[in-house]
Amino acid sequence: MTYEFEFMGAMATVIVPEHPSGKWIWKTEFLYAFDKAERDLLDEGYTRVYYGVSNMYGAPAAIRKMHAFYFYVKERFSLADKCVLFGFSRGGLYAFHFALAHPDLVCGVYLDAPVLDVRTWPHENSREQGELFRVWSLNKETLATFGENPVELLGEYFSLGLPTLLVAGGADEVVPYEANSKRMIEEAQKANFPLHFFVKPNCKHHPHSLEDDTRPILDFVMSLS
Repeated sequence: MTYEFEFMGAMATVIVPEHPSGKWIWKTEFLYAFDKAERDLLDEGYTRVYYGVSNMYGAPAAIRKMHAFYFYVKERFSLADKCVLFGFSRGGLYAFHFALAHPDLVCGVYLDAPVLDVRTWPHENSREQGELFRVWSLNKETLATFGENPVELLGEYFSLGLPTLLVAGGADEVVPYEANSKRMIEEAQKANFPLHFFVKPNCKHHPHSLEDDTRPILDFVMSLS
């Protein structure tokens, strides 16, 4: 059953399986995009959750709203104390910053072609860059030294020990692989952090996920509980 409702001015969707286990996945953006793994997990009893803090780019205001939503949705739908975050593309910013702020509420993180360096996406002079500047109180000058950029916080993130899966296209032309996903892979290796990752060498930004064979994603998620 699908529930759609408003919470603190943003729309939410909760998809409850026929036989819910209380386990849940929280996809931070693009709920229905490339979602075969999520549909497979629904069949396994996982509740699917989405909260539309779109175009807030993981800024503190977004994380505060997500934190409040977490407690509301957990109570209303009798969900487990910890969720699995799915961060696709710009949703990687929300997933990364929420996990960093509230690791006690998260049992694992799956990032897919995530934005980890906002100097590479949003693209210069785009509408999205204007939105990013507004919510983070940035401009073109301060962007260069932005201290809350995920790639600058990877060491802190790894120190949390959160199980993490990364899937990326090696030819990503929207969120450049070299500056985003590859950077996370290389830093994880330097830190001896056990990052699970799959790089699709000739894949661009789309398609996301591993839709031909979702088993690696399912195995990762189902190993967390």
